[in-house]
Amino acid sequence: MVSADICKVANERGVRAVWHDRPMLVSEMRRAGDDALIVMAADPLNAAPWFLLARDCRHGGVRAAFYATVEGRLNRRCVREYMREVDFVANSRYVRDRLAEAGLPVKGVVPHGVDLEACEAAKRSKALGASYFMKRGLDPSKDLVFLTVASSHPRKGLAWLDKVVGLVGEKDPGVKFLVVTEERGRGYFKPHPNLVVTSDFGRLPRQMVLSLIAAAHLLVIPSLSEGFCLPALEALALGTPVLHAALPPLLEFSTGFVVPVKEVLYFDREVVGPSGIEYEQHLYDVGEFAEVLLYAADMLRNKREAVEAVAAKGLEAAGRLDVRSTYPALLRLMGYEL
Repeated sequence: MVSADICKVANERGVRAVWHDRPMLVSEMRRAGDDALIVMAADPLNAAPWFLLARDCRHGGVRAAFYATVEGRLNRRCVREYMREVDFVANSRYVRDRLAEAGLPVKGVVPHGVDLEACEAAKRSKALGASYFMKRGLDPSKDLVFLTVASSHPRKGLAWLDKVVGLVGEKDPGVKFLVVTEERGRGYFKPHPNLVVTSDFGRLPRQMVLSLIAAAHLLVIPSLSEGFCLPALEALALGTPVLHAALPPLLEFSTGFVVPVKEVLYFDREVVGPSGIEYEQHLYDVGEFAEVLLYAADMLRNKREAVEAVAAKGLEAAGRLDVRSTYPALLRLMGYEL
């Protein structure tokens, strides 16, 4: 979605932009346009073809930049010298520092933007999200419905969320959880009476996902590792409070409920599989996470003015990161005069 938003803003600013979802030869790139912007995680192992494309574009007369995220340290054994010929733009200060530690050149930091127009449309159509909840036995008019939207990657913390759901259910059965993940993400969860898990991650239209976030009482982000976390920004723009651990990139913009991080470790390769990223685990106490959730639930039920103040602060933060104010900076870093 980030690529689509960048193209949208570029075209509005008079820069013709087309989105491709596959590596291309430099000769194809030269026929397709004057410049190339590659948007993806800076994994020096799995993204090697894209690094090579960016390098070859530069050598072949096509101006190119790599708009990167990364959720930990780059494995230095996977970093090759040709990667240092690529111009990187980081999507957070955290990512900038991780890239710089690996010796990769960073031209600047441009945070992800949020499409405020799309979010306003989602607010008007949040009945769609409420209908999704209702069809799965969750009634936002009767219970608090807390939403998580995440892939099944171990860094997303679904195994930790399972423990949190159990603890919250023991103390407040009126708090319900909906987790939208992939099919294999179901394996992280035990049966809980206060939990519904669906495997619709990656299958729902963008507007439906935004409507789900708008209809939820709270967006719960159990992640252990993030490079930015666009859903958190979208929730702020939708007026939905967010709750997450104190991950550095989230603290750059989020105004939500925060759970302290107790320790930072790195995922074992056997857990995450082959990767050029040494994913950082920002470990929190699941009991403390549950207590913060229960505190948020109490605020949502009994302290509406305080919740509205939290939402207003979030809307203000999101307003500073509208796609139309953030992505022109990305275009300027690529050399465009806007």
